[in-house]
Amino acid sequence: MNLQLPEFGNKFGDAAMAALIFAALTFIVYWIARWMMKRLLKSFAVRTTTTLDDNLIKTSTRPLGKLILFVGLGYVVDSFAEFIPTAIDRHIDGIIYVIVVFFISVWLMKLVEAFLGWYAQTIASRTQSTADDEFIPLFVRISKIVIGVIAIIIILKHFNHDVQSLVVSLGVGSLAIALAAQETLSNMIAGFVIMTDRPFRIGDRLELSDGKVGDVYQVGLRSTKLMTFDNTLLIVPNSEIVKERVINRSYPDPIIRVRIEVGVAYSSDVDHVKRVLVDIFKEHSEILDKPEPQSFFMNFGDSALEFMVHGSVESWKRQIFIADEMRCEIHRRFRREGIEIPFPQRDLWVRSMPQSQETDDAPNEKD
Repeated sequence: MNLQLPEFGNKFGDAAMAALIFAALTFIVYWIARWMMKRLLKSFAVRTTTTLDDNLIKTSTRPLGKLILFVGLGYVVDSFAEFIPTAIDRHIDGIIYVIVVFFISVWLMKLVEAFLGWYAQTIASRTQSTADDEFIPLFVRISKIVIGVIAIIIILKHFNHDVQSLVVSLGVGSLAIALAAQETLSNMIAGFVIMTDRPFRIGDRLELSDGKVGDVYQVGLRSTKLMTFDNTLLIVPNSEIVKERVINRSYPDPIIRVRIEVGVAYSSDVDHVKRVLVDIFKEHSEILDKPEPQSFFMNFGDSALEFMVHGSVESWKRQIFIADEMRCEIHRRFRREGIEIPFPQRDLWVRSMPQSQETDDAPNEKD
């Protein structure tokens, strides 16, 4: 007895066969892609001198595999579209579309991050300028934001949402955010100005307008971080650094002066004092010969003759330590040479008055 399947059953069987074919093709393409990434392309990448291709292959293996699986799942689901309610089919199709766009976005983000990471390690590290090192993290963040926004627009357009109204809404929202966060935006704009103008670099020693001194630890979009002598982090908003006067002690030349001021007794020989001060600086191993150390007689002080001596060192990092060594040596040498460093003095003159004047100035008891 021959059994004839109904027409519905034949269509369902064809759909099931198509789904199995799509599923098989998906797994075949998936394994071929993984084999090419892990075997074929990797073998070629090992032979090259650059590590960029290795990073791109390593970054692309997992996202590409997941992308192939979900695209294949979409075709498998489409095979049964005739037997699935339209609303459910539309929801399933939308979910798969969102997932595919999501994986593509993540893949692109990782590719950009891998490329910029390779650039930072191989090219930016060899350049003398640190601008590219500071801009790379910023480029990574901006690229991720741009890719994410584009992905959202593509998804909304797929679901027939009005993208123009979204852009208008974003514009109005951006205006509201700009008004509410004026100070933050001001710091961010100042951060861009600092990164492009390059008034200082990471590691430079800065002196702020309020007298605080620190080494540049990090330059961010909102603030600049300085490491002080107390090993504490001083966070300064970028807008303040742009508006105020900042002294960069290490740019454009790291050579810096060590200046010592000292006072000696009025009985001291001026030429002898100047000669001793210059000799002390010349004998120090870290004081540069050019420019030569010099000593100057600066002023007649209230209690001492005031002198100033200076010399140059190769790096501002050694300034405070060498200045300490110079003061100690000046104190030792002055004691050996018999040069006195006086303490504040006052001469008091007592004038005696005539006896008659003392009697006249005395108070009258009758009064």
